[in-house]
Amino acid sequence: MADDEAFLRQELEISAIVTGLHDTLSEQDLEILKKATECYGILKDLALYAEELNSESFLPPINEVRDAFDHLMRMYSVLFGLRDGDGGYIKENLDAVFRHVYRASFDYLDYIQIYQKDYIHQRLEGISQQTIVNLFPEYYREILPEIESCLEDIPLYKASKDIGKPDMETVERYHAKVLKLRGYCAQINKMAPALIEAESKLRGEAEQRERKESEIRRAEAWKYLLFTIIGAIIGGIIGALVLAG
Repeated sequence: MADDEAFLRQELEISAIVTGLHDTLSEQDLEILKKATECYGILKDLALYAEELNSESFLPPINEVRDAFDHLMRMYSVLFGLRDGDGGYIKENLDAVFRHVYRASFDYLDYIQIYQKDYIHQRLEGISQQTIVNLFPEYYREILPEIESCLEDIPLYKASKDIGKPDMETVERYHAKVLKLRGYCAQINKMAPALIEAESKLRGEAEQRERKESEIRRAEAWKYLLFTIIGAIIGGIIGALVLAG
């Protein structure tokens, strides 16, 4: 019961804050704050995924988020009367919040797509085309063309990034491509154990064939040598008999 009351109080406090924002901020400011929040949602997903791909911290977007938080607190300090500032100051800081979150999103997107490409290469390294075709035919038929298409589109999104005119639609399209590649990475990862096992079996069979062929070649060589020696002996005997006769 106490937990329910605490939760209700928290909900009322959040509601009061939101109502206060609507009363204090202009529609334009609220729209900027909404876009920054939407962009941060994508950013959070990218940050978690980046940790899955590589456990090392990637500092550029972390620094951008830190700067965004600083500008957000400057805006709230004015709203709560902790410092002086007018509507222009609030808008200036809200714009900065969005720009930093926007840049952080692109930093993570660029970082992730590099590691995705390396991840795909590493998971399929040493796997022959024959094994992939036999066990994972959709890779060459569907997945690889889509991966190449995504990798071709990504530079277009990077080129369209404009900090002066940030565009959420570009971030969302770029994010969708990364999510599609993420799905393909998951498919490849799921198939990897079977591919490795099949490749090992294929190589074992090839090595066995090579050993048999090598044994056959050695046997043929010994036969040739033996027949050559026998032929030489017989030829020598015949030659001796002819000379003796």
